[in-house]
Amino acid sequence: MFKPELPPLKTRIISYIAAVPIAFFIGLFYGLSPLVSAVVAAGFAVLFAAALFFELRSKRNDEELRKAVQSGEYQQDDKWQQKYKEYVLKNDFRQVMGDSMKRDLDRRYISKFGIAMLIAAAALFIAAIFWQTGFAEINFTLAISGVIFGGWSAYKLLKTPVRAFIKQCGERLPQIERSYLNGRMLTYRRNGEGSCNNGINIGGNYTVIYSAASITAIDNSDIESVKKHVTKTKYYNNHIYSGAVFSHKLYIALKAREGELTGRQYSVELNEFQVQMAYEALSAYNTPVTASVKEHTEVG
Repeated sequence: MFKPELPPLKTRIISYIAAVPIAFFIGLFYGLSPLVSAVVAAGFAVLFAAALFFELRSKRNDEELRKAVQSGEYQQDDKWQQKYKEYVLKNDFRQVMGDSMKRDLDRRYISKFGIAMLIAAAALFIAAIFWQTGFAEINFTLAISGVIFGGWSAYKLLKTPVRAFIKQCGERLPQIERSYLNGRMLTYRRNGEGSCNNGINIGGNYTVIYSAASITAIDNSDIESVKKHVTKTKYYNNHIYSGAVFSHKLYIALKAREGELTGRQYSVELNEFQVQMAYEALSAYNTPVTASVKEHTEVG
């Protein structure tokens, strides 16, 4: 998806200043009174000034945050530690519910939208069979709609990476499953988003991570290092700063295989406290650098 580059701050400040009188004259051109046009222009001026203030404040905080996170000072703060302890008391690791890894993973990929579509399909079929409309065309349309809704719901419910993952396990499946069923589980959905369906299962021999798109089983003996990563994503709407969102990931780097310069690396997005929990659970592989921060700007 095309995302235009963000112009330099000086260029945007000049455009903000120029936009205020332009807004005033546009108001006059469309027949607004000078007073109303002035109010509109003043509103733009306040908007630009507020956005600029918050952007500059964010820039000042960036380096302080980066240093605090990288040094570990951020999470050593008494307030953060208190919040972390309270979170763990309420949301500790969960044990896997179920008698097989496949059933547990299938349950984690159930689509609410798919279930809703399936119910709608059933309702349409029932209406097509029992609703005596007197017009065959209506009943036929209801039945066809039921087929379409049913097919789409089946697609949403069955299109998961679980089957491919089970197949990829191959001969290791019994060992991975045994580790998984006895492992400790963390799951994360960002504000309930279906596109952010993530989790990690830390077992005695294997660590399984999953996302909406894929599932990976990692042999713990292959792990070289584990680190935390914080991403600060800044958002700009029409080149006007609108705020920032933080995301937290756990990165697991594997030992390089024969013939490889570097080992593979996997990541899983969790919430801030879950990342710390998983990091501590894999403490045998932790790296001295506990975290890093990067910025990613989106313009829209």
